[in-house]
Amino acid sequence: METNLETVRIEQIIREAEKGVDYVIRGPEDGAKVATRLVGRDDREVLFVMCLNTKNNVIVVHRCHVGSLNTSLVHPREVFKSAILNNATSVIVAHQHPSDDILTIV
Repeated sequence: METNLETVRIEQIIREAEKGVDYVIRGPEDGAKVATRLVGRDDREVLFVMCLNTKNNVIVVHRCHVGSLNTSLVHPREVFKSAILNNATSVIVAHQHPSDDILTIV
């Protein structure tokens, strides 16, 4: 009897940075500026993962989770998945508050 094997393909939805723009993170302020620019004005809490390379350039911004009006519960595996799939050496996790409170970076 022949065994059929299925290949599972892991897909991710990413939001690419603007063409020709290099985002370099030199400190927390730079991370906040990039996050503020890329997060947008969603009506629900959205958690983003910025994946960085060895030179602290943002290589990809992954929209990791969309929550409710005031909550965004994310399992750590979702953050790690984005980092591993993009060969990131470090990550910045950020989310916005729909109430226009200041952006929180963890």
